[in-house]
Amino acid sequence: MAMAQDGLVLPRLTSFSTRSCPRGDEVDYWRQARREAYVAVRTDPVGSAFGGEIRLGQYADFRLSTKRARPEKVRRSASDIAQGREDEEYLYLLFQLSGNLLVEQAGRRTLATPGSLVIYDSALPFSLSAKEYYEQVVLELPADKAFSLAGMSRSDDLLARTFDCGGAMGAVAAFFVNLAQRQDGDRLGAHRLEPQATALGTSLIGLTAPGQCGMPESLRRAEALAYMRVHLADPDLDADGIAAGLHVSRRTLFRLFEGTGESAMGRLRSLRLERARVMLRTQPGKQVSTIALETGFSSSVQFYRAFRAVAGMTPGEYREAGITEGPAAPVIPGLET
Repeated sequence: MAMAQDGLVLPRLTSFSTRSCPRGDEVDYWRQARREAYVAVRTDPVGSAFGGEIRLGQYADFRLSTKRARPEKVRRSASDIAQGREDEEYLYLLFQLSGNLLVEQAGRRTLATPGSLVIYDSALPFSLSAKEYYEQVVLELPADKAFSLAGMSRSDDLLARTFDCGGAMGAVAAFFVNLAQRQDGDRLGAHRLEPQATALGTSLIGLTAPGQCGMPESLRRAEALAYMRVHLADPDLDADGIAAGLHVSRRTLFRLFEGTGESAMGRLRSLRLERARVMLRTQPGKQVSTIALETGFSSSVQFYRAFRAVAGMTPGEYREAGITEGPAAPVIPGLET
């Protein structure tokens, strides 16, 4: 922690970047950086080159960081845990900003996708795998204290599950994303937000925890949306497949979307069209037919019809409009609907 002139204890900020180490030492440097910023893990690059950056803010009751890295595989085994020198056990809440990250823990595996939240625990073996460049905000909370403040018994029920950041959870996610991205430029402001950040971090545990007096329908719907996003490219994905993936009945799935203005399958189509919209504007070299397949439409004809019905123009016309009007406004993870 650092002291301001008026005696306030400001958050301590530390930066790690492989660009600051000798060429060829990037992986060893990154392992040490991860150990200092989080907990000891074994990491290996995927591909011929590796690079990463961590910007870490250390507060009295939590740590908050932005992390960017090229493809890597990360593992923390039981022996790593036994040999670790950490004073406490931590929960890591990952707010995914870009790229996908496969998280495996407690017998489950899930995909952290842009706009989602995934949690893992340093006290249990885990693995993280990214096949592409990714960026995320990481909130670290002392595990026992977080569960205690949330009024819950510690368990692994919420680990390695993907939560869609919508509703109340989206507001909390947006708070931490914005704080992490601005803390190094305004440490005094970050310090003044510290009490609220501690309370909001604890609230996230309660929002994501299944089985606490029954999971609210809003959270079940968030899980359904997250599942749709992960499997969005599958043209065969239907209500039966979504319900099976969530371990609920078709009727329960349909009920989750009652009163939202869209059916479950209507929401899936909207998610596909939204991803297609972003791809059309941000990947101008990609063929429209390829975008159709990558967003789960069974044919280009089906894609054209669905897109025109919603946008009032063809995908090609929408892309051309983007060239003259400028790119579409970026989606802020945690704030999209």
